[in-house]
Amino acid sequence: MKTIEFTDQELQVLTQLLDIAVKAGGLNVAEAATVLAKKISQEIEQPQFAEPSIAPVEDVEEGVVEE
Repeated sequence: MKTIEFTDQELQVLTQLLDIAVKAGGLNVAEAATVLAKKISQEIEQPQFAEPSIAPVEDVEEGVVEE
């Protein structure tokens, strides 16, 4: 399998082009566009997480609010 790198903006444009193709081609292209659009949306929605860190724990009495 070959890999092509896209920016998030390029992937969004590609999704818009698929939408235009479905509107123009109807059901003839809808199934193929759906498969590709799902792959694109999974790639866009993958969050980029930072390395986990441990936050300091503070001693706080339950129900007490300091102002």
